Amino acid sequence: MHEDVATTIKRALPEAEVRIESPDGTHFSAIVVSPAFEGMPLVRQHQMVMKALKEEFDSERLHALQLKTLTPSKWQALQEAQSSPLSVV
Repeated sequence: MHEDVATTIKRALPEAEVRIESPDGTHFSAIVVSPAFEGMPLVRQHQMVMKALKEEFDSERLHALQLKTLTPSKWQALQEAQSSPLSVV
């Protein structure tokens, strides 16, 4: 099911990088990084992903999704912030 969710998202957002995790096969966590999100409010980004997954939700193959969407520049900034050492003053 991981691959199905990722494939469905990538079909709607072909340039996206998609990471999916699921502890139980019905509750999923997704990180979607796409240049299509540039200049778009967060709610609109989420709507794009959720619209792509409508059939999975309607059929109850997918029950819950924790979603994080980012532009490539925000993803890079997040990765850099997480890898930089904390300085103590």
